[in-house]
Amino acid sequence: MKEQEKIMAPARWVSSLVVAALIVGIAGCAGGSAKKNSITGQFTNANGQGVEIELRKWTPGRQGQQGRFSAIAECTSDMTGKFEMDIARSLPMDFYQLMIGRTIPMVVIMDSTMGVHITASVPEAGYLVDAEIKGSIPTAEVHEYYAKAMPLQTTLSMVSGMMQQAPDAESRQKLSDRAMNKKQEINAWANEFLQSHDGSLAQLGPLEHLDPSTNTATFQKVLKSTADRMTSGAFHQALTAAIAGQITQQQNQRVVKKGNGANTARAQKNSRYGVGDVAPEIAMNDPEGVERKLSDLKGKVVLLDFWASWCGPCRRENPNVVNAYNEYQSKGFEVFSVSLDKQTDRWVQAIEQDGLLWPNHVSDLNGWQNAASRAYGVTSIPHAVLIDQDGVIAATHLRGRALQQKLNELLQ
Repeated sequence: MKEQEKIMAPARWVSSLVVAALIVGIAGCAGGSAKKNSITGQFTNANGQGVEIELRKWTPGRQGQQGRFSAIAECTSDMTGKFEMDIARSLPMDFYQLMIGRTIPMVVIMDSTMGVHITASVPEAGYLVDAEIKGSIPTAEVHEYYAKAMPLQTTLSMVSGMMQQAPDAESRQKLSDRAMNKKQEINAWANEFLQSHDGSLAQLGPLEHLDPSTNTATFQKVLKSTADRMTSGAFHQALTAAIAGQITQQQNQRVVKKGNGANTARAQKNSRYGVGDVAPEIAMNDPEGVERKLSDLKGKVVLLDFWASWCGPCRRENPNVVNAYNEYQSKGFEVFSVSLDKQTDRWVQAIEQDGLLWPNHVSDLNGWQNAASRAYGVTSIPHAVLIDQDGVIAATHLRGRALQQKLNELLQ
């Protein structure tokens, strides 16, 4: 939870924009073409009354001040919920907020060349999860994402609130485990959506659910692929600045310990230990009940990999780890996998399905209470720690090509 809060803090408006599953289109209203630079449609469940509808743009704050939304167009539906909103000003391609009845927000991805038509049943509270959208393919796509993500986010927020009221430590821990599992579901869906919507402007939405410290390449790829179409938009500009600032801060926090031990290495996010620290011992059983120790691999370069069978991003990263193992195992590379599973059969099945050939698989079957993950300060997975031949941490948060580049350096 905390790492998500940190990245969203400097760009809090991003969550405000996407807090509801959004819906907009690019084809025109049924029965004819929608007028450009307008939003039309019908919102039912208005209780026989006209509903106020407002289009808002985001204005960043100055000199560190928080930004705010400001209205740029408004209208009121008729008694059946039908409405037509003409937008007087020219709009650059951007994420806009459509506020329905002052309580239900929607994200509209459009510019002045578009006429967007929305048909939806509006709930009394919460988020729109089903709508017919014409006029903006990116908005229809982002609706697809949030229709699934936002109910998960609502549950996560509810559980987090319950944690504050928990009567004892045991209850708080159970709620914490539930919250962490829900967070993993959100992250898995975010990554799945990103992979299936390569190049879409809607890819900006899922970024709010991912930790930039472990998904730096993903952030950079999405921001770069959407820059030419969103370069004038406040959404893209603010998100880019927020991510750049976060990444810079993380890089500045990374201190490599000198040979004489004068400087203490400070850990990156998602880890209690960083580059230059001696990797703490892990002694835990494999699926057969045989104890395996991390220290037994000293003299080799070891990827300490925290994962779980239920973690979608972990499973998608496994092929990269397998490729690295096949290429470098003969040169002195090993993998030591720590699973945050609770059921042996699912753990073993995932090992077999993903072809994780190395022998060092361990778990205490305690889920997020896994002793090794707690000792290393791991709060989200997948998480990788690369350890050199002397048992010292050489790098963290490595993925794909970055892992292979570091292995080339250590195994020359």
